Amino acid sequence: MTQAIKAVLWDMDGTLADSEALHLSTLVAVLTHHGIEAGDDLHASIFGKTGREVHAYCCERFGIDFDYGQWSMARARHYLSEAPKMQARSGALSVYHAVRAAGTRQAIVSNSSRMLLEAGLRALDLQDPQLISISVNDVRAGKPDPEPYQRAAWLLRVTPEETIVVEDSPTGARAAIAAGMRVLAWPERESAAGTFPEGARFVRSEHELAEALGVQLTPRVRER
Repeated sequence: MTQAIKAVLWDMDGTLADSEALHLSTLVAVLTHHGIEAGDDLHASIFGKTGREVHAYCCERFGIDFDYGQWSMARARHYLSEAPKMQARSGALSVYHAVRAAGTRQAIVSNSSRMLLEAGLRALDLQDPQLISISVNDVRAGKPDPEPYQRAAWLLRVTPEETIVVEDSPTGARAAIAAGMRVLAWPERESAAGTFPEGARFVRSEHELAEALGVQLTPRVRER
């Protein structure tokens, strides 16, 4: 018998926030500064990876040896300068607020650093003293390791069986499944469906997502 949902765990980038293009632009800016032209396949190659993993990938791919501290600071400066313009993913906040109105506990679980995650929360007006959020700084290993989702569930005082995760990336979906949680996969592009792990349930709109979470969308719940 499937247990009732007591908590919804949200990925941030690409799921709640339409921020993947911003993350990519920070990387392209750093590479361009060093005279490197990124290919069209760069986004697919780094999708879902942590900042440190992206750094290691670029050093290997482009044969460079950037200091990680300087690299991450350069990317962070660009990101923070652009973050106030960030928009929510279409329909995402309608579902988020509907879940909140239903009284279900929620947390946000990101592979971004605490600084970048907080910038995104500010931009989407999601900062709340009671909100539990997990950044890559809060765990020993980021997604696809299950630790970020396990930590969120522990802080919310729920079991994995009582938890459902909303993810747009295969990396995050693997982390949630490894944590023993149900997963709603909501990729931006339907073509990505074949890359998700077995067991993820696909939704294709905010209406399907709301139905899967057992909440009702109302006209009063508006996007930022």
